[in-house]
Amino acid sequence: MLVAYVSLLSLTLAWGFTFPLVQAALHSASPMVFIGLRFGLAAVVFPLLVWPRAFRLNHTLLWKGAVLGILLGAGYALQTFGLGLTTAARAGFLTGTLVPMTPLFAWLLFRERINRRQIIAVVLAFAGTAIMSEPSAGGLNLGDALTLLCAVSFALQVVYVGRWAKHENEIQLSWLQIAAVMLLAGLAIPLEAPRLTFSPLLLAALLITSLLATTLGVWAQMRYQPRISTTAAAIIYAMEPVFAGLASWIILGAVPGIATLTGAGFIFAGMLLSASTPSPVKPEIP
Repeated sequence: MLVAYVSLLSLTLAWGFTFPLVQAALHSASPMVFIGLRFGLAAVVFPLLVWPRAFRLNHTLLWKGAVLGILLGAGYALQTFGLGLTTAARAGFLTGTLVPMTPLFAWLLFRERINRRQIIAVVLAFAGTAIMSEPSAGGLNLGDALTLLCAVSFALQVVYVGRWAKHENEIQLSWLQIAAVMLLAGLAIPLEAPRLTFSPLLLAALLITSLLATTLGVWAQMRYQPRISTTAAAIIYAMEPVFAGLASWIILGAVPGIATLTGAGFIFAGMLLSASTPSPVKPEIP
């Protein structure tokens, strides 16, 4: 189980460190164009690395991969469009609601038990996300609503990965999920003002995000997340904004403030508490 925690934490570190790179790349490409290219390249490279296992498909794998891809792709699209209509702080806080949503959905859908230690860990991680984000006052706007739906989509994806991914299907579900996000991004391009200007920075961002954060990242999630509870996985993923802030500090020289450091401490405490909790045995779900 320790390998799973270390692997998912390393994956979250990689995701976080791509944030400054993606932000810079978006000067050369609109969001959906970038996501489409990123997942499109991954959809081509991934099966070449695992040939021919990616194509050993059946009807069950096809619909499970489609569901996971739709949830992941919808999360990316909703988050991207939401960011254009609300503040980054509010978006960060609302996306962080996936931490309490994930165990709630796991219980509602599959009756996965949540013990007291996990509840405390969720509260710590959620509080840390709120402190880091410092959301401004005011009611929900359209951007907030889209971002909240993004958190719902990501939380459901985490839950279903925990139920469906197994050693014998991790390759197929990884590729199907990547391909589905590529297709969704392509369909969403007309909803924005598409633009694309190739540059060395854009090419570097595409190579790093598609090969490391997507090709390797999606497979690592499929392989290691089912080995721990969905609550623990959600708390580990809550470290992504922490690592994104660290990356901005190292790469861009953006020194994190007291709120960021305090919130990171809360999230890290929640992750440690969750990691010390034995994972429940989950009955197999068809």
